[in-house]
Amino acid sequence: MFDPDMPNNEGCASPISMKAPEGSVVNCKFPAAVAARMQIGHFLTEIVYRALAEAMPERVIAGSGGTPATMNVFYGKRKDGSPWHSVIIRGGGMGASYMNDGHYVSIFPANGANTPVEILESDTPLIVEKRELLTDSGGPGKMKGGLGRRVVFRVPDDDYAPLGPVNLGIQSGRYRYPAEGLFGGRPGSRAQFLVNGRPGDPYGLSQIGPGDVIIMDAAGGGGYGVPLERDPEIVGRDVIEGYVSLERAREDYGVVINPKTMKVDRDATEKLRKSLKQA
Repeated sequence: MFDPDMPNNEGCASPISMKAPEGSVVNCKFPAAVAARMQIGHFLTEIVYRALAEAMPERVIAGSGGTPATMNVFYGKRKDGSPWHSVIIRGGGMGASYMNDGHYVSIFPANGANTPVEILESDTPLIVEKRELLTDSGGPGKMKGGLGRRVVFRVPDDDYAPLGPVNLGIQSGRYRYPAEGLFGGRPGSRAQFLVNGRPGDPYGLSQIGPGDVIIMDAAGGGGYGVPLERDPEIVGRDVIEGYVSLERAREDYGVVINPKTMKVDRDATEKLRKSLKQA
């Protein structure tokens, strides 16, 4: 954060002391659960950024929907009775910064590679029906938070259906509290876990049967700066690309777009923004 172009080295770390009092969330005692300790670890960077945001506003990012990384553990038995087990790691929208919108569908502060659909489907009996960016999931701001992503899984109910239920364990976050924005930026969308269109339990073990459809929405990143200060033409481009809806362009950014021509109405936008600022 202080010098991102300098490689990590002992000299940079030596002036920094780290305190982790015993019994705290970062140094807990038995019988506290620590199996999903990465959930806490991933939030530490965000805590440091927020603590130093006022002092170094140009070096921080808003909260990220990919914090913490989402880990999905699928396992069960194939149609021939042999066991299968697969783990995928998914990200969400990164927080926006002073200069840039947040990246779409990234893991932060950890790192992780995308698992291609073809690999997952060849390694498991699952079918991936859809992967798509979620419109309006990025937190509004002068710089927009990164978009989250929807992934739709289906357990086949044909000749390739697995024997018995498919077990799904999730380590994740952002289901209750969204990634927050900075300096007037607004939160991104929250994560969502649905089984056959109904809310599932993202904190326990789920058992899914043949024909069931699982929807997993990754959270969006927080915005940076006041949304009414975003360039109207950039908002217009976001609408054309499907990143922001016409309704939210008007409500969040005060940008009026002609639905027929998809052009920004400059005069109407100026009037609307003026009234929103006064309100």
